[in-house]
Amino acid sequence: MGVLKIENLSKQYGKKQALNKISCEFTTGINALLGPNGAGKTTIMNCVSGVIPKTSGKITYNGKDVFSMGAEYRTKLSFQFQSQPFYPSYTAHDFLEFSALLKGMDKSKTESEINRVLSLVNLSENKYEKIRSFSGGMKQRLAIAQTILNSPKILIFDEPSAGLDPFEREQFKRIMMKMKDQSIIIISTHIVSDIDTICDNLVILNKGSVVANDEPEVLCNKIQGMVWNVPKEDVPLLPYEKIYFEDTKSKTISITKPTEHSVLCEPTLNDLYFCGQLNKDIFISSGGDDK
Repeated sequence: MGVLKIENLSKQYGKKQALNKISCEFTTGINALLGPNGAGKTTIMNCVSGVIPKTSGKITYNGKDVFSMGAEYRTKLSFQFQSQPFYPSYTAHDFLEFSALLKGMDKSKTESEINRVLSLVNLSENKYEKIRSFSGGMKQRLAIAQTILNSPKILIFDEPSAGLDPFEREQFKRIMMKMKDQSIIIISTHIVSDIDTICDNLVILNKGSVVANDEPEVLCNKIQGMVWNVPKEDVPLLPYEKIYFEDTKSKTISITKPTEHSVLCEPTLNDLYFCGQLNKDIFISSGGDDK
């Protein structure tokens, strides 16, 4: 099993502290980075991939410092950026062929691999079409195809569902499930439904710090007895910043019963997300701790 470990990682831009001594680890399987915009998700991935230099801290892959590994580490990693650059005059095939060259793939295997990943993202029929003619969702699917090309050991996705319709989002989940036994997959998102049924390991971020890091089931157990459905008539009794809405329900996080008619409910990953944003100390007070 592969392990990508982050220890006391900090990143500072001038006086702004983007990451504050972050420690967490990602293992073979599907790992999710969950947090609001500005929480530090993209900064972590940029540091892990070497796109930007860290200010301090350590990142290791299977016990080896990734920056000392150099090219050996880079051959194991593939990163889908939130805004993926393309050559608009290239066809989908041209783009993937060029990507295969950059990845150092065996030329005898390139064509079959291009066909495989295009099939996975439902772009086989668009193989020889210019990228300039692609919709936003098609470009996003092509970016996913480029990322999984040659099945790297470390796959990083930054907001991969942007621009995808509901069917395509489900297809992305299927692809991740097929690859989870061979790769460390890191998915950064603030959309819980992207990872709620497939995530093996969850890292919750808030303002550049790790709030919690563990298996989703373990984290959900830590907030048992703290998630409440608040009836409509009781909502005005609580500060609105403590209320969040899930489907048709009004909910809040509280160690004690928040209103007379509130009813306890089973925690979900959506509740974990709001725990991390409304009251990050809940994980500590409930016996939780970062890895």
